[in-house]
Amino acid sequence: MFYKSKMAEDKEIRAIGKQIAREIGDFIFSNSQENLITSGAIDTSNLFLSGSIEEEGDEVVITYDAPYAAAVNDGTKPHFVSPKQLEGWVRRKINPGSEVEVRSIAFLISRKIKERGTKPNPFMTKAIELAKIKFNIK
Repeated sequence: MFYKSKMAEDKEIRAIGKQIAREIGDFIFSNSQENLITSGAIDTSNLFLSGSIEEEGDEVVITYDAPYAAAVNDGTKPHFVSPKQLEGWVRRKINPGSEVEVRSIAFLISRKIKERGTKPNPFMTKAIELAKIKFNIK
């Protein structure tokens, strides 16, 4: 006996495909969140909380809406960052003893970013690579 099914027209097969896509998307999203936590990249939680996963038609879309999400994942080329913008981060992450130290450390970090850029923290890239291994995707 011979069985033939047109996959695009078969609702059951489409439903299975959608379920598989959601499972892979959930895996990638939860791993990206875990990567942010374990890497120590969480400061104000803005990046972490900006993450979402949604179904749009037959697609599963993972989004990080924080404007600096790509810069964290991919790193940056050398660019100027005002030391003033870094002072809050210095207070929260380094907690120096005085405001003079805060300004001094912020200035040094700003200069380093201007000279070298920032290193990538590939929270999404690692999650995608792990999904490819787990789900045997090439």
